[in-house]
Amino acid sequence: LRKVLFPSTRNRRDAAEALKNTRWAQPALFTVGYALAQLWTSWGIRPAAMIGHSIGEYVAATLAGVMSLEDALRLIARRGRLISELPRGSMLAVLSPVEALAPFVKSPVSIAAVNAPGFAVLSGPDAAMARLERELEKARIPARHLHTSHAFHSSMMDPMLAEFEQEVSGIKLSKPERPFVSTLTGLWAGNEVTEPQYWSRQVRRAVRFSDAMQTLFATRE
Repeated sequence: LRKVLFPSTRNRRDAAEALKNTRWAQPALFTVGYALAQLWTSWGIRPAAMIGHSIGEYVAATLAGVMSLEDALRLIARRGRLISELPRGSMLAVLSPVEALAPFVKSPVSIAAVNAPGFAVLSGPDAAMARLERELEKARIPARHLHTSHAFHSSMMDPMLAEFEQEVSGIKLSKPERPFVSTLTGLWAGNEVTEPQYWSRQVRRAVRFSDAMQTLFATRE
């Protein structure tokens, strides 16, 4: 990871290419997020609550004491490797309320994330997503491709879920000691994050970031 994140001038192109592979991208995302959180903590900044988007939720869970750093790194490395071995797919960021996308979301396309009111991400096989992009263009719904290697949070993740859940079963999971909001449920994380099934569902189901943010806003008010 050091070579990928801090390459020499000569190796920058190779490092950038490596980060296109989710096998390296996922551990890199986790490592940078965790390191940043520790840096802020060293400055005396303590979070009242936490939230993390997809891989970022592992950072929040680790900081909350749900899993040890060593186990989190092990899971993220396995997660990235398993996904990297799956067929590639595509993702589209769509400027539309998720409810209005119902006519377009047909198997094998999945809703991968709802990041804000009026902003969703769709995910699926390349051919299906290419057709979807043309349909959205005809409907005058703005959409653009995301630079991803796979169709994350879609049915294309299904083949790796059982093996990943088995991996999660081998580590100790504890109830959160610090509050964080689950982007799987959109609610405060509780005992459910101590179940291996939670983390396999977190790979497959949509990231409910908008709902999770609303939960945080409601608490602040």
